[in-house]
Amino acid sequence: MTIGKKLATHVAPTGWLLIILPCLSLLAGCLSDTLDAAYGNLAEARADGAIDRGWIPAWVPESATALHEVHNLDTNVSALAFDLPGDTRIPLPDGCLPATYAQTLPVRFARSWWPSQGTLASQYNFFTCPASSAKFEFVGMRHDGRRMVHWRTYAPD
Repeated sequence: MTIGKKLATHVAPTGWLLIILPCLSLLAGCLSDTLDAAYGNLAEARADGAIDRGWIPAWVPESATALHEVHNLDTNVSALAFDLPGDTRIPLPDGCLPATYAQTLPVRFARSWWPSQGTLASQYNFFTCPASSAKFEFVGMRHDGRRMVHWRTYAPD
């Protein structure tokens, strides 16, 4: 019994764990190099500086809504998805060329808002674009023109 009592005095009380664990979780989140953001429209993204920082391309139309983006600060890989009204014209950057899904590389992030591989392969048209901050840059437009995806990546390791 004496050993049990001594051991109990050296174990942190449950209250301390309730304080320490959330703090460690917050610290880990602050140290992450991968950041996510969501915006209701392009004006919100612009006000947050996402366009100036390059995480949302300048060619994204003003009418874009429901923007979701994720990026890694170290590698500059990123992914973006957004909705468009049906009559929006998309001014892709100069040098973007039509491509097939098979000519793209996979996105480096798993997010609920990103289309599945099957959806991308069957419902989107693709373009390869001159890469600015990563080795490869792709744009996909759903066949109905109402959803777009954009991602920057590197070749698989």
